[in-house]
Amino acid sequence: MQLTNSDATSVTLKGVTRELTGNYQCEVSEDAPLFHTDIRSAHMQVIELPKDDPAMQVDKKVITSNDNFKAVCTIGPSYPPANITWYINGRKVYKTPFQRITHDTYEGSATYSSLEIYPHSQVLQGFFQAVPKYQTSILLLCEVSILHVFHKNVQQRIMLSIGPPTTISPNLLGLEGSKRLNGDPDNSALTGNAACIKQKNPILKLCLYALALTVWLGQQYLCQSRGSQLLMTTLRKQQPQQL
Repeated sequence: MQLTNSDATSVTLKGVTRELTGNYQCEVSEDAPLFHTDIRSAHMQVIELPKDDPAMQVDKKVITSNDNFKAVCTIGPSYPPANITWYINGRKVYKTPFQRITHDTYEGSATYSSLEIYPHSQVLQGFFQAVPKYQTSILLLCEVSILHVFHKNVQQRIMLSIGPPTTISPNLLGLEGSKRLNGDPDNSALTGNAACIKQKNPILKLCLYALALTVWLGQQYLCQSRGSQLLMTTLRKQQPQQL
């Protein structure tokens, strides 16, 4: 006990170790003639905080909707062992068949927690369905806490990739019949510049409108040409033969 910092209502202990964890009692007695005594008790927990900040490791910094993903969060030795919680964009990640969380700790050693996310993970599917309209990345956060006296976190930004460009079939554009009228036997998918056919790109509509307009104008020109030829042939047949 440290006498200089102790008085009639408080006691200061020095050189505190884990062994001092336990129940402490305070006894108050009245003077004569009753000498009534009252006792109150409380539990005191001695903790040992980690010396270093938490650290996170991820196996990928860019993921697609079909990727497996793993992250590991580590914190140094502590007593009692630290609790580790995972968050993605501020939402707590819970353990499910597609979101596996492990927590390992040993006496006198670091505490480890791993997060494994599989392609059908509930928390990631919602983010990928919104890409790229709303966001192109997520914020992965590992929070470490020890009772109510220690709170620290480490975070890592993970990029979301929507994959390669998508090909567009002619029948989706209403052009398959037009190609047959023009005698074009090619029924292959339409491919173009990546900037044009990239999913949900604002240039896509403009490109498709331009393509449809070009085909329509070509049809009109072809019809007019064929109509002119038919008219000229009919007029020649109707002219009287000169003797």
